[in-house]
Parts: sequence; structure tokens; C-alpha cells
Amino acid sequence: MKIGTAGSIVVTEEQKQELAELGHALFACPELGFKEVKSSGILTSFLVKEGIPVETGLSVTGLKAQLGTGKGYHIALVADMDALEVRIQDHPCAFHSCGHSIQTAVMAYAMKLLKERGIAEKSGGRVSFIAAPAEEFIDLDSRRAMQKNGKIQYLSGKQDMIANGVFDDVDCVISMHVNGDSGDLMFDIQSTLAGFTVKKAVFHGKASHSGAAPHLGRNALHAASLTMDAVAYMKDQFPSEAGLQIHPVLTSCGGSVNVIPEEAVLETYIRANTLETLLEAEKKFDDCVIHCAKALGMTAQIEQTTGYMPLRQSEEISSVIHRQMLSLCREEQIVKQVVSGASGDIGDLGYLIPAVQFGFSGISGRIHSAEFAVSDEENVYFNTLKIVTAAVEEILTNPELQVKNPDFLKKKEFYMKEWLHHPLEEQKKE
Repeated sequence: MKIGTAGSIVVTEEQKQELAELGHALFACPELGFKEVKSSGILTSFLVKEGIPVETGLSVTGLKAQLGTGKGYHIALVADMDALEVRIQDHPCAFHSCGHSIQTAVMAYAMKLLKERGIAEKSGGRVSFIAAPAEEFIDLDSRRAMQKNGKIQYLSGKQDMIANGVFDDVDCVISMHVNGDSGDLMFDIQSTLAGFTVKKAVFHGKASHSGAAPHLGRNALHAASLTMDAVAYMKDQFPSEAGLQIHPVLTSCGGSVNVIPEEAVLETYIRANTLETLLEAEKKFDDCVIHCAKALGMTAQIEQTTGYMPLRQSEEISSVIHRQMLSLCREEQIVKQVVSGASGDIGDLGYLIPAVQFGFSGISGRIHSAEFAVSDEENVYFNTLKIVTAAVEEILTNPELQVKNPDFLKKKEFYMKEWLHHPLEEQKKE
């Protein structure tokens, strides 16, 4: 079989209609994370109809379909299934305002196209489509209940799948995401995502009458306030390119106007562009909390909820995607190396496995809003399909492009121990 570029791949009008209908069907059934039952059913039905075997029930609603039975290079096409909750006519509703329905439709259809072209069998490699639940870090009370009941281990779909070994035999990951209304721009490549973790500090003081005997109390609000100052000063210890963002918010302070408050709660996200910065900032934040409390004769607890790792994309796989983009557009229509403050659990995969998440335009309205809509189906569905299909074929037929992570087991051990080791109820005390 002759392998061509994305620009040489022909998608018939019938195929375009079929892919668009799949995208519309998924867009019409938005579901929150770990609850994507209908979406999983739509994808499973489509793949089974195409004669592609599917494994379902991964991390509750996730699925994995595979082409090829050889022992060669294994590419995973990874897409998210969940939606967000936005307000539509003053009512909170689940809504596909982040484009995840597009990802899943395109990647599922790429499996159909790749099966017809026979690349996996002829190359001796494998291609998997992995639809992951729960990328958006929301609806956490529901997820914690599922965690408590043993249905999931971690709060993100990819994190739970990683822990369950779904990606253990994968050599590289190709994914994609909308990049909003970009005018004449069509794609982006090698963008970064910030990593984040969530902190909740609870300060314990001592109640007392604020008029008659304030000196007998220990004002928990003072400890929280001192911590906010310390954190503000601590941020100056990081260079601007580290992308450190810490903005603590006082979310609770017990007591009444004539009582010294005995408890105060401070909460914040910690975001950073690199894992090293994130881990260092976590430690310094904890030090600020514990020692500011101790300086005023109080104690503090720190609860941590693990978020997502920063994303650093594979240069080698990005080069392949870039070449395929250039067969469809001009160089100036591709944005490169955007530094984003947004986060995604693709960052966790990128730490373990060579991964890309290229961006595409063709959307109107703001992402994460009820105004979100597909405005250019040609680019959103069909050009992205061509890029994914051509990139898979190029990698599977060129061994020099088949990059792997030789330290996967070592990195996964670190990831499980040092990143996901915090159970939800773990508290640090001093």
C-alpha cells in the first residue's frame, strides 16, 4: 500500500456525512465524568458495526478498541468523553463546551479509515482507540463518593486508567483538542499545559471573648492571613517562566463578631509549567502553612488533592503531525509552542509516554461556555481525521519515527508513588 500525506487522503462525501452524524450524536448527549454511559454506548455501537473489537467498562465508562495483533509499535489514539456543566437559560446543564465530542468522533472514525486501509496488519504494529472518561476536574463530590465505594481509584479518567495498566503496552499517544476561534489559523502544535494540584489548609486556634479576654484566644484568621503574606513573598522565589500561579482564598472562618475565631480555612490551586516547579511550590506552600501557624501558637492541617501534571509534547511525534498539517495548510496558519495556563490529564500521559495533543480551529463562541459551537466542519472533523490517519501510517511504516520511553516502568513507579500517592483524605499534620 502506498502511504501518502494528509493532503492526499480522500474522504468521500458519504464518509464526511457519516463522521459528522457521529459527531452530532455525541454532542447531543453531554455527560459528566465517569457518567458517560450514552456516549460510550454510541462509540461502542459504531466500532462494533465496523467490525472493530471493543473492550468496555474501563474506569467505569471508558473503552479501548484495537487494530492489529502484531507485536510491533503500538500507537494509542486518545480522546476524552466527558462534558462540562454550564448555565443555559439560567439552568445548570451538561454541555459539550470543550469539544470532547469532536475528539471521540474523529478518533473513532480514524479507526474505521485505518481498518479499511489495512495499515496495522501490513506494518505488524497496532493502533488503539482509547476513549477516556472524566478529563474535566469537576463534580468532585460525586467522584469522591465513587472512590469511597471502590468504583474508581483516582479522580481523573486517565489517571485511573494509568493505575489500572491500560496504557502499559502503549508506545506513543496521539490526541487533539479545540483551540477556539483563531481567524485564519487552522492548527497549533507543541503547545504546553500547566500542571496543578489543590491545597486546603485548615488552621486551628483557640476561641475566646474578643472584648473581655482576647489575649486568651489564638486567632485562626491571623494564622491564615500570615500564611497568605508568606505565600505572596514565596512566589518571588520563582522566575516568571516557571508559570507559578498561587492565589489563596479564605473560604471559611468560624465564630461570630465577639468571638476570637478558632478555625479558618484557606484553599488554593497551585499551577506551574514544570513538574519540578510544581513539586517545589507544593513543599514551600506546606512550609508556609505549618510554620506561620506555629509562629502564632497554633496548628494546621493540609489536605491535598492531586491534579494533573504539566504537558510537554514529544518533539518527534510533533514533527510528524507538523508535516501532515503542512500538506493541508500554509506554515503561517500553524501556531507553535503556545504556553497555556490551562491543564489536562494528557499531561500525566505525556510524562510516561511520548505524546502529542495538537490543536485545531473551527469553533465559534467561547470554550467552556454555552456559546460553544462548531463553525467549520471541514477543519474540525475532516482535516483532523486526515492528519491523524496519515500520521499513524507514517509512524507505523518508518521505524526511525517510532519513539518510545525506555524508562516507562521507572517513571510509572515514581508517578504512582510520588504523584498519585495522596489519598483524598490524607492530611499532613504537625
